[in-house]
Amino acid sequence: MLGVIQVIFALVAFLQGVLTPATANAPGGSTAHATATPGPAAPLVGHYMPDATIRDLDDRLVPLSRYRGQIVVLNFWYVACTPCQIEMPALERAYQTYGKQGVVVVGIDIADTAGAIDDFTQHYGITYPILRDEGQRAIRTFRVTATPTSFIIDRQGVIRYISSGPLEQSVLTRQLSALVSAS
Repeated sequence: MLGVIQVIFALVAFLQGVLTPATANAPGGSTAHATATPGPAAPLVGHYMPDATIRDLDDRLVPLSRYRGQIVVLNFWYVACTPCQIEMPALERAYQTYGKQGVVVVGIDIADTAGAIDDFTQHYGITYPILRDEGQRAIRTFRVTATPTSFIIDRQGVIRYISSGPLEQSVLTRQLSALVSAS
């Protein structure tokens, strides 16, 4: 009987080690070591980014996998979300600062019409790509439960940082600088 219990504990420990990605906590989110072997597609740090196909403001379908090879800040938001509005200037600065180094910020609006999004982004000077999550496919795929939520993804498509709540400029700069330097 003791041998069976030891085998069960060993099996549980083995499975936990195999199924748990290498992560470390960071203020405002979580991050993973760039050298860890990525886990399968899942909305978790250290895993490959799941794919979803959603619409741009011109109603064309856009697969998120289109951004593979770039460093991506994937930001879930909507027009009336005050914390989303607070972080947008930092996202725009990051897009302008790091764009030539292969960084793209992609806003995914979860609630608004193309017209409302266009009016809002023009009024606030937002120039990074905005997609619309009609049918809430992406929000379900990424298991987003609050807005804003941001995923920072490396050039290989691995999620390296997740933030629920407004991204601070200093955190965004630190994360993007590290990923740009590593590539």
